[in-house]
Amino acid sequence: MNRIWLCVICVTAIFPSSLALAAHCGKCGQQCNEQHLVKKVVLVPTVVTETRVKSRLIEATEEREEKYTVFKRVAKQQKFTKEICYLEDEVKTKTITETKCHRVTNPVERTYGVQVPVEEIHEGTATRTCCDVCGREVTVETPCSCKKTRLEKETRVQQTEVEDVVFEKVTRQIDYCVKTPKKQVETCAEETVYKLEPVEKTRKVSVCVPKFVKEPVEVQVTKMIPTAIYCCEKCSGIHH
Repeated sequence: MNRIWLCVICVTAIFPSSLALAAHCGKCGQQCNEQHLVKKVVLVPTVVTETRVKSRLIEATEEREEKYTVFKRVAKQQKFTKEICYLEDEVKTKTITETKCHRVTNPVERTYGVQVPVEEIHEGTATRTCCDVCGREVTVETPCSCKKTRLEKETRVQQTEVEDVVFEKVTRQIDYCVKTPKKQVETCAEETVYKLEPVEKTRKVSVCVPKFVKEPVEVQVTKMIPTAIYCCEKCSGIHH
């Protein structure tokens, strides 16, 4: 039987109780005297069971608070309206300007010229033919006077009245009636409608949370354990 021997040689005292159990060489297996066996400490690979701490993922149940939203039905009164158009009498006032004409009598002083007859006496001689004593025609001049009328221009002033047309602007206010369109809103129907409103609430729930835990686990490992063997003098000189 071949084994790997890691040698740590320790020369120790020979225990009588151990020598009694070794009647052959631990290396070559030959029968040897007990006096010729030598105790030797070697490292022997040995499967041992150890307790180690191992991390493991588990699902843990925790209690937490959760917020959720519910909808509450809320009643609401709804009205339906309609618009009505109608004509309403409305009195309005307007300012107007009129131009009126009327006759007026204005005193006027007129200056005009007239022909006035003027008599003038002119003295002169009048020639006439007459017969003298001898029966001859004789021209005789005798003094005479005559009246002559001539026209002379004369300026006169006359007071009179003349009619004239005067234009005058008159402002006055008049009232008139018009039809004005009006609008009126009337309620024609009412009904109750329901509306959903969100409400936030809180509740406690249990959830599974991944968590690492450390727990002891027994595992089998191979370790080099120092072991005392007895071998013959021939084999004790070989270092493995």
